[in-house]
Amino acid sequence: MIRRPASWLLLVGLTGLAVAAPFVVRKKRSHETERASAPSDADATSSAGPSTSSSQAEVAKVVRPVWPASAKYVLHVGDSSLGFEQGLALEMSTRFKAIGVRYEAITEASAGLRSYATSAKLAELVRAKKPDVVLLTLGMNNLTVAQPEEYEVDVKVLVAQIGNRPCYWIGPLSLERPENGLNALLARSTAPCGWSSSYELDIERQPDHIHPTQRGASLWADANWTALGAPLPEAAALKGP
Repeated sequence: MIRRPASWLLLVGLTGLAVAAPFVVRKKRSHETERASAPSDADATSSAGPSTSSSQAEVAKVVRPVWPASAKYVLHVGDSSLGFEQGLALEMSTRFKAIGVRYEAITEASAGLRSYATSAKLAELVRAKKPDVVLLTLGMNNLTVAQPEEYEVDVKVLVAQIGNRPCYWIGPLSLERPENGLNALLARSTAPCGWSSSYELDIERQPDHIHPTQRGASLWADANWTALGAPLPEAAALKGP
């Protein structure tokens, strides 16, 4: 039995504010105190210089396509922050199950923007599984690259591989070192997919200071659900039998 934390009840009360404030808890992070490195990934390039600030308006912007009422199957593809069968994947699965939608998460621990785009794995998954909606949680393994503009083509290739179906890109969580504009690049390059930034969410992390705890993942899922605009599950359904 999965017991929902108080954050889910908070979401119910905040749904009416979804357009103005798509994420439930945000907190400014001080780059001066950040110290942990990004997850290792063949695509990632360590930041060699000072962080360049992205436009807050651009990064925080939420592009919200209308959630398709006919959607019966959602495919969610992501890096290790998605959580395999736990973490965000488990939390999103619980919510989709509560509204009668089949949900499948495909996690690849080392997935980076370039490696995933050039492998065409996303295109193969979409072709084989034929989902009604595609969710993407990619970019955390590239978050601190020195020149994020080098990945713009890869982002657009990934979006193209989804084809003509609704899609939503859930931006990466922050790391304990500054990013150099990747969030802004994702915000302007992921259309026609919906885009939501997760960067300023203040959620509980595992000892690695990177991946969310289950409680943190629940809060992240609450924020995602608001941004998706999907039907709100009944709180009772989330508690299980």
